[in-house]
Formats: sequence, C-alpha cells, structure tokens
Amino acid sequence: MSTSLFGAPRGSTSLFGSNTATATTPSPFGQSTTNTASNTNTGSLFGQPANQQQQQQQQQQQQQQNPSTQQSTPFGGGSMFAQSQPPQQQQQQQQQQPQQQANPAASTFLSASQAVAPQRSSLIWEPGRESSHNQKPITEQIEGIWNKWNPSNPNTVFKYYFYNKVDQSRVPFYQPSPGEDPREWEQAVHDKPAPGFMPALATGFKAIADRLLTQKTILAQYNQALHQINAQLDQILSQHDLQTSVRALNARRKHAILRQRCLALASRVQVLRNRGYALDKEEDELKTKLDSLDRRMSDPALSARTEELWSRLILLRGYADSLRNEINNRGAEAQEGLGEEVETKAKKILEDYDKQLQTLKAQVKTIKKDYEEWEVDRNPPAK
Repeated sequence: MSTSLFGAPRGSTSLFGSNTATATTPSPFGQSTTNTASNTNTGSLFGQPANQQQQQQQQQQQQQQNPSTQQSTPFGGGSMFAQSQPPQQQQQQQQQQPQQQANPAASTFLSASQAVAPQRSSLIWEPGRESSHNQKPITEQIEGIWNKWNPSNPNTVFKYYFYNKVDQSRVPFYQPSPGEDPREWEQAVHDKPAPGFMPALATGFKAIADRLLTQKTILAQYNQALHQINAQLDQILSQHDLQTSVRALNARRKHAILRQRCLALASRVQVLRNRGYALDKEEDELKTKLDSLDRRMSDPALSARTEELWSRLILLRGYADSLRNEINNRGAEAQEGLGEEVETKAKKILEDYDKQLQTLKAQVKTIKKDYEEWEVDRNPPAK
C-alpha cells in the first residue's frame, strides 16, 4: 500500500486501468488489518475515466472519515502516538464530506493536514506531562548537568589524578583525602607509573591552575638554588686558582728538597753502618766496575774525542748552511747542478760522523747499564 505526502493512504493503479483501494482497520493488539477492494473498469492504457476516479476518491474519503475505522501507525494507534481523533474533528470531517466529494484533490489535502495536526500537537512538551520515552524531567536533567560541571560536587566529571614524586619511605603515610572516592584513589595508586609516585586529585580548572602555579613557584626556587650553587662554584674556583694552587706548588718544591735530603741522609747512614766491615766478593766486583767507569769517564781521550766530534758537527752545520744559501741564490736550476765531487765529500763526512755517533751511543749505553747494575747492588731490594 502506498502513502501520500501527508500520510493518507491512496489506492494503487494497475497497468491497464484497474484500481485497488485498501482500508486499514486496527486490531485489539495494535496490528492493522488491510482490506483490499478491487474495481476494474475498461479505460485507456494510460488512465481511467474521470467518473471512476471520483468514485474511488469518495470511497477512500468515506473510509477515512468513518469513526469506527482508524489508520494504523507504527505504534498501533490511529495517530503517531496511539491517540484517537477527537469527536469535534470527526464532526468537522462529516460536515466537509459534501465539499470533498465535489473537489477530490482539495479534500485529500485537507484530510491529510487534519490527520497530521494531532500528531504535531502531541510532540509539544507540556508541564506535568510524561514523555513517551521515559525520560527524566527537564529540572532533573539540568540539575544533573550542573552537578557534572560543579567542581565541588562529588559527581563532577572534571576530575583527574596527577602523580607527585615522593620519597619511597613516605609512601605508606599517604591516604585519600576526605572528599575523594577511596575506590578511585586505590585505582589511581594501582595505575601509578613508578613505585615512587603517589596520586594527587585535581578537581576543576582552578585546581589545574593552582597546580601549574605551584610548579612554577617550585621551578623558580630550583633556579634560584642553581644560581647559588654556580656562585659558590665560581668562588671555590677562584680560591683554588689564587691560594690552593700556589700552596700546592710550594709543597711540591719542599717535598723535592726533603726527598733529596732524606736520600743523602740514608746514604750516609748506610756508609756509617758498613764502616769497618770488609767488602765481600760482590761489593769488590762492583767497586772494580765503578772504578773502571770512573776512569773511562775521566779519560782525557774521551773528552778530546767528544770535542772533536762537536767541532766537526759545527763545521758540517756551517757547510750545510753555506750550501743552502748557495742553492737559494742560484734558484731551482742550480739545485740540479751540484758536482759529484762535492756530493761524494759530503757523503763521506756524514758517514764518518755517523760511525762516531754510533760508537758514542754504544759507549753511553754500556755506561748506563753498568750504572744501573751498580745501583741495584748498592740498594738491594728488601726481603
């Protein structure tokens, strides 16, 4: 069954001009029973005669205006909210029936508008009238909204638990405040990010602003403490540069002097202790080595040889300087023009000096080794 724009049922038209008029009758349990009346009349392929259309419209209007017949709605009544039409409206429909038969289109629109009017009036809320969906009264809803927005109310939704870092030994002393829910507090303690954190309830925007202000104050105190620590560190560094380093340098110098004096005193004590005793075999060998080293060091031939090598080194350095100056004066072309005789002579001199230096190096190494052996024999390790 098709429905018009304003909720009134209308008959269906077949392809070859037959009309099917349907009428709905409500049952005792809210279900509608549909009665279908089929009228067949010969007509054109795309329409029906005007007399037959007017007869069908009059039949539909009579079915709509019948007081014992109501339209079925999704809620099982004649109207949208299961309310019947008032008697006054039925009388108006009976008075308007002759006019509707004269003008079928106007009667259809009028009947549909009259059927929608009680539906619209049923949607308007009136004081003391209960809602069809079992909703709370407006006053209770407003009160509930106010309680959710009011920070002083326990049912407010603007609650959040922040976490403060505390000492681990003071965790057992923390308890929920009188205005907090013990279950929510226990859940916040269970959800803490680390063992050293405890929940702190913030209710409303003012509590968050106070917490931010407290954090800002504590941060300023920390910054002030850091500035004081930096000032003290600067003072300690200046004192170290002006006093401590100078005193450490003096103490280091005095320590070197005392160490030399202690070493001299220990050597004298050892000499005095061993005075009057005969030398053993090891001491006699050590004495012989020391005497030979002393003779070699005091040999005038060694000093003369050293002076000779030194003079040759000076001459070689002067010769090298003169060659460098000559090369610089002649330029890059003169560098390749050195004679073979000069190169051979310079090479021979360098080889001789190298041999002499190797000999001196071997002698110095031998003397150093003998001196170390003498030092070990003189100061044997303590057992």
